[in-house]
Amino acid sequence: MHTVQFYGDDNVLFHELKRYLGSALTNGSSAVVIATQGHLNNLAHTLNRSGFPLARATDEGRYIALEASEVISKFMVGGSPEPTLFSEVIGELIDCAAKASHSKNQPVVAFGEMVALLWAEGRTEAAIEVERLWNELAKKHSFALHCAYPIQGFGSEQLEESLLKICAEHTGSMRDGVLHEFASDVGPSADRLKQEVRVLADINWHQREEPFKLFITNVQDYAIFMLDLDGRIVTWNPGAERIKGYTSAEIIGQHFSQFYPEEVRATRPQQLLERAAREGHVEDEGWRVRKDGSQFWARVTITAVKDASGKIVGFGKVTRDLTEQKRTESALRRSEERSRLFVEAVQDYAIFMLDPEGRISSWNTGAERIKGYAASEIIGQHFSRFYPEEDIRAGKPRWELEVAIQEGRFEDEGWRVRKDGSRFWANVMITPVRDHSGTLIGFSKVTRDFTERMLAEEALKDSQRKLRNSEKSLRELSLHLLRTQDEERRRIGREIHDSLGQYLSVLKMKLDSMRPGTAAEIAECSNIAQECVKEVRTISYLLYPPMLEELGLKSAVPWYLDGFTKRSGINTTFEIAEDFGRLNRDAELVLFRVLQESLTNIQRHSGSSTAEIRLYCAENVVTLQVTDHGKGVPAEILEQGTQDWMGSLGVGLRGMSERLQQLGGALEISLPGGGGTDVRATLPLQSARSTTSAAD
Repeated sequence: MHTVQFYGDDNVLFHELKRYLGSALTNGSSAVVIATQGHLNNLAHTLNRSGFPLARATDEGRYIALEASEVISKFMVGGSPEPTLFSEVIGELIDCAAKASHSKNQPVVAFGEMVALLWAEGRTEAAIEVERLWNELAKKHSFALHCAYPIQGFGSEQLEESLLKICAEHTGSMRDGVLHEFASDVGPSADRLKQEVRVLADINWHQREEPFKLFITNVQDYAIFMLDLDGRIVTWNPGAERIKGYTSAEIIGQHFSQFYPEEVRATRPQQLLERAAREGHVEDEGWRVRKDGSQFWARVTITAVKDASGKIVGFGKVTRDLTEQKRTESALRRSEERSRLFVEAVQDYAIFMLDPEGRISSWNTGAERIKGYAASEIIGQHFSRFYPEEDIRAGKPRWELEVAIQEGRFEDEGWRVRKDGSRFWANVMITPVRDHSGTLIGFSKVTRDFTERMLAEEALKDSQRKLRNSEKSLRELSLHLLRTQDEERRRIGREIHDSLGQYLSVLKMKLDSMRPGTAAEIAECSNIAQECVKEVRTISYLLYPPMLEELGLKSAVPWYLDGFTKRSGINTTFEIAEDFGRLNRDAELVLFRVLQESLTNIQRHSGSSTAEIRLYCAENVVTLQVTDHGKGVPAEILEQGTQDWMGSLGVGLRGMSERLQQLGGALEISLPGGGGTDVRATLPLQSARSTTSAAD
């Protein structure tokens, strides 16, 4: 059996081949396919998607697929098929497929597009000869052959004759899986064959025209309609009704000029038709008028429609409503214009554009004011000319563009050069500019002159440096004064102890040795002298306790607390670790002075009856903690800040704070939750033991 299929759409072809080849492969028979490469690929996809065992059949040799042009080249001689070669080449394929078949009762099925390929190349006689050779081969081999022709390959004038020649070589045509047998091409049967040809031609026409009609009918975004030679409307689609507002009953037969505004209606429509007739088609954009009188911005294409002889029979017109796009473009242009005017008006910023290589492409007034160049002088130049020579040699301009591309922006401050050679301190921002596809089209560069700010900052830094130096000098002077004060106290204490104390002691001894007759008066004077000796010794020790220098804080603090309790009536406790060692002279003295000042403040201001003192080392820090449970320091004083509240507590503690800072320590005063005041003096343990001890 030798069947033929005429198709206008590939989907129709693949639908028929799926049935034809798929059933053979499923039944265990073999198939030979000789087709174009595109059809081979699509056919394999169709069969696989439909679940046919294509891979297994290929491995078993039951599915043989070959490219048509390669097979044709094997049997063509001088532009014509050579019968012997054709029989050998194609016969071998049929035999191989037959041997691989699992079903000996089923013939091999074959599908060929060689004749269609030859026909499309204009080699009609060779195509008819190949059809005849297929029929000759069927006398020697058992197979069923199905051929396919795209109906577009048959022109209107040759359609009937061409189809008759092809049909004469086939048993019948396949349509929707049904065989329509061909009759003889002579006598009464020839009329039936011609009728079959006309049916095929009608099928071809509907296959080509019906989808197009459906497409036109369903298009909503375009007005698509036909005009006659005079410009009157002869067809109308739903898109035209939606865009222009007219129904087909209202508009068909009317002249298309009524879609144009009054001011151009008399001339513009006719000009467009004349251009379309002359040039084949014409495009136009402009305002058009709807049925309700409103206007919309339209893009219009008018194409001359010609018949087979080339004569113009009318015009096709496609209109699209671009009003929203027009508004968007207008808004964008207005925005760009405002931005341009804004950029040009800015005086304090140099704002300009660079191309991807760094050449200047725009220039604003601020750039001219800051850098000194007019637009005509600088546009087209490379932006590196604004950089000092050392930056240019280091490749800084190019590096800045590379960073901007990689990170999305670049910001920097540094020296830049004006036209006159003077330098200014600039804040620079470079941003890459890309189009909608992400392609780099240049850079925007914003520069601001920060010279005055930089100079002001430098002046401020210089003032701050001088202030820090002054503070350092004052702290050193304060430390010197405190040390001098301690030394003076030490000297005075020793002099009081060594001189005045000795005199008083001698006085007491003399009184004790006087005659007994005046015993009562002498005893009273002796007691007064004894008290003077004690007071002098106490004052001497308070000015500079010799026990601190000789034995350190571990012995000096309990001695001092014992005397403080007797003098003030405030009970004290002292907590210190057994292994607490000696500190250097400065550290022991400053901690002892903090203890003295803290206890003096408790006695004078707190009203507390107790005081707790702790001296300990933890985390490489020496801490002296003095806690009372009295009225406490007013919170508003602590909130004033370190210098203010320290001054409010008196010169003594402030001096101790300064001295602690000189030694790397600090003085902290806080308010415990239960009331009272907590004073903490801290020193780094390493510095507190770094120099020679007081014993030295």
